[in-house]
Amino acid sequence: MKVDSESGEVVARLTLKRGKLTRRWRMRYDRVEPTEKIDSRFDTRRSPFKLKKLHPRNIGVLYLYALAWLLYTLWVPNTWLTWLTHRSVINQQAILLVVAVGLIVPLASGVFDLSIAATMSATAVTVSWLLVDRQWSVVAAIAAAASLGLVIGTLNALLVVKIRIDSFIATLGVSSVLTAFGVWRSGNRSIIGLPESFLSLTTEFALGLRTSVVIAIVLAGIVWFMLEHTPVGRYFFATGGGRDAARLAGIHTDRYVTAALMVSAFIAGLAGILLASQYGSTQAQSGAPYLLPAFAAVFLGSTQFKRRFNVLGTLLAVLVLQSGVKGLQLAGVAVLWVENLFFGLALIISVGLSTYQRRVHGGQRRWWRREESGPDYLLGRVLGWGRGVARADIETQSEWWHDPSDAGAYHHRPPRARRKKLKRYLPRWVTRAIRKDR
Repeated sequence: MKVDSESGEVVARLTLKRGKLTRRWRMRYDRVEPTEKIDSRFDTRRSPFKLKKLHPRNIGVLYLYALAWLLYTLWVPNTWLTWLTHRSVINQQAILLVVAVGLIVPLASGVFDLSIAATMSATAVTVSWLLVDRQWSVVAAIAAAASLGLVIGTLNALLVVKIRIDSFIATLGVSSVLTAFGVWRSGNRSIIGLPESFLSLTTEFALGLRTSVVIAIVLAGIVWFMLEHTPVGRYFFATGGGRDAARLAGIHTDRYVTAALMVSAFIAGLAGILLASQYGSTQAQSGAPYLLPAFAAVFLGSTQFKRRFNVLGTLLAVLVLQSGVKGLQLAGVAVLWVENLFFGLALIISVGLSTYQRRVHGGQRRWWRREESGPDYLLGRVLGWGRGVARADIETQSEWWHDPSDAGAYHHRPPRARRKKLKRYLPRWVTRAIRKDR
């Protein structure tokens, strides 16, 4: 066959043909008619890069980061435009990235894990207690703390899958129990004096970046590959999208919910170990400040790129949120409530955007269309679009003859059968008398 080098399409194929003069059969090239263009609405092939991927709805985090760069460049150029500032942001938030990446898995499976912060605290206190008070080796203490994370994940799965407690309530209760464990094990004091061999786990690696940054990137790559390029990841998303439908399709949803909670707790345990190594001391609630930022980063990342929970969006959300807080601190807004306010607003806005995108861009309503934004919405009332639903139509929605597909409310109650008029059977003088009386 002959292939066009520019378009990559087949232009001719070898076929067996009979000569018109010699009447002999020979293999000759037969021209292939060019394929018709496929309507883009029905094209299921992999499409090339499109400009709509640059829409703020898809990569709004990047535009927000660029806006923050421009703002802080004009506001505090001497401190913002230095590698030291951004290096400190990356080093400080490597642990947050580890926690957020682990949180993606249960959220993709449709369950919450509110015990990640308490798991961090419990594992950090455990590894510090074993190293300082019990004089264990570094490898044994890390293995024990990581095993504790798996035990916590198994406990969460037992409460959610077997006992059928809602994941929000179950993990919240486990979080309270782990907080009590941390206070008891640490004696409500800071554990200090960790060995240098343990502290060296998070020392400087290259370009001023710590080893914890490398560990966070490696974990993010593993979770990204698992969710995006393996059947296991598709089963996680299927379980989160609809557990009953996934179970009817043959997926063991209980197994994947259990695995998701165990993965989340295990990664949170690793984050607790890195936390103890990076700061050199631990307390009973060392991981509490990471709960709200982790959820804010994951939900804000879910509004980007794929409109579902994804690793790349979470990574960029962590960077943008922490850069915004750092810029405010450099500008002199160094009050204690700035960070909590920043992450709280980010969580509210991200959840609101994800809900709005599912409601509007998911097919229910497109606000810029005149036929879909009537007077029942703000834009329709301002511009005077369409006509509202009649009051009589609202009152008759429970009737059997109501047509819900009639958005214009043009349906009415079916007319009753006309009764035959009595005047047809009365004499003419009687009907005249009735008219006179009227």
